[in-house]
Amino acid sequence: MTYMEKIKRNNKEYYYLTKNVRISINKWKKIRIYMGDIKPSKEEIEKYAKEIENKIKELKIKKEYNYYYLTDEDAEVLEDLKEGFKEWLKKTPKSLKEKLNEDFVIRFTYHSNAIEGNRLTLRQTALILKDKVIPTGIRAEDYNEAINGKECLDFIKNYKEDFNQKLITKVNNILTKNTGVTYPGRIRFFEVQIFGSKHTPPTEKEVKKHLSNLYKWYSANKIKLHPFELAVILHHKLAWIHPFEDGNGRTARTIMNFILMKKEYPMFFIPFEKREDYYKCLEIADKGNYKKYVSEMLHLIIDQIRNYKK
Repeated sequence: MTYMEKIKRNNKEYYYLTKNVRISINKWKKIRIYMGDIKPSKEEIEKYAKEIENKIKELKIKKEYNYYYLTDEDAEVLEDLKEGFKEWLKKTPKSLKEKLNEDFVIRFTYHSNAIEGNRLTLRQTALILKDKVIPTGIRAEDYNEAINGKECLDFIKNYKEDFNQKLITKVNNILTKNTGVTYPGRIRFFEVQIFGSKHTPPTEKEVKKHLSNLYKWYSANKIKLHPFELAVILHHKLAWIHPFEDGNGRTARTIMNFILMKKEYPMFFIPFEKREDYYKCLEIADKGNYKKYVSEMLHLIIDQIRNYKK
């Protein structure tokens, strides 16, 4: 997928047409053509797009390299987003980045908590996390879940190690402390149920075995899979095991973003309004259809992170 870049030098704007071409499983080459210092027309962009394709042929770049679950088109979209995100980080003032990060923390916390039944509105979550105001009439558990959500995102941004049991237990501990959970951050030793779901989590005797297999799976696939594939499949596998007393969904969604962040992709949230579609995605993965699951998860959140390309 080609996209237009606007680069500013010495108070002057220059326009480029860019295409990221995959040359190996996780390696891309950026092909860029200069279009001038005046914004090009649609017809001119189409002309330069043909030039890019000719340049790819001249360089003898092999464009096809299939991932396990992503289509070539979706992989290109994600690579464009990653590049757009990197450019956005470079050119955006620190004060604005901090403001937008604060907004993301509020939205991620609200949506992730709301999916699990938290009663706070988006506005109430913002009052708590941004304005340090406690809205009247709210439950203590809901308030603490909001505080915990922000603390947890701060934690994973500063966590230097890789995905492991230390990480998931700490994440779950932060998310569920002071919320009425008896064993926050502790791998469960009792059975649990997921109300409204067809899935029955493994028994307490099977949890450690499944977690051990999960860590082995991650080690075997962390380079082999595309980062988005790795993140969303890890999210499903962790949610499927349901290793904790409570907060399993919130833990899985946080870990998913931890993986994306480590791979320099933008983080995202699952919109509360799309929770039914989200549950359907998980049910697709429960049946082992990861190709469809990965595609559905991408299209569930793509509009949210496409803004980095602008």
